Amino acid sequence: MSDVSPDEMQPNLDEPDGFPSRLKQAMGTKSIRGFARECGFSDTVLRQYLSGQSEPTRPVLLAIARAADVSLEWLAAGQAATDVLAKKYIYKETFAFEAGWLQSEFPNSFENLLLTQVKDESMEPMLHIGDLVLVDTNVRDLDAIAHGVYLLKLGDRLLIKRLQYWVDNSLQVLSDNPSYENFSIELSDRLNSLSIMGKVVWVGHKF
Repeated sequence: MSDVSPDEMQPNLDEPDGFPSRLKQAMGTKSIRGFARECGFSDTVLRQYLSGQSEPTRPVLLAIARAADVSLEWLAAGQAATDVLAKKYIYKETFAFEAGWLQSEFPNSFENLLLTQVKDESMEPMLHIGDLVLVDTNVRDLDAIAHGVYLLKLGDRLLIKRLQYWVDNSLQVLSDNPSYENFSIELSDRLNSLSIMGKVVWVGHKF
């Protein structure tokens, strides 16, 4: 029997386009034990993912993507990241939520939550630069928008804004910070380059 340390064990790469292969690529030269610690789970769990014995949940995929600084879309499905801006809105520090709490608080959107970070002061005093927000990516239908705070893409920019539907079939894009000017978008104009990324459902920040 050869004397091989656990960190030198190689994952099953029989499927070059499968998740275990992408996970190994994401890890690079990092050890199994060290990378698992960065992600917030045990090296035993990571080995199960590498061998294909277990499938990761969405929160686990988010943790791996942040630790490896890779696209969530590529990690989960092998899709190339086409939107460079989206990568800016992935919070890259290791940050773990207890799965049971997430399932209890967000039973209808648990598998579709995105963790991102506030980048400007337009929503102060409710949201400050550096605050973390959870976004329910199930809510993306422009025609079903109700009053609330959303992550949206407008042209080539990602914004977190308060949206309000008006009876004239327009959306009011509102900033809580009075220093930022509000504006409206006509929903009938499909060339307005507006797309909804999801609704903000939770916020966390430092005291």
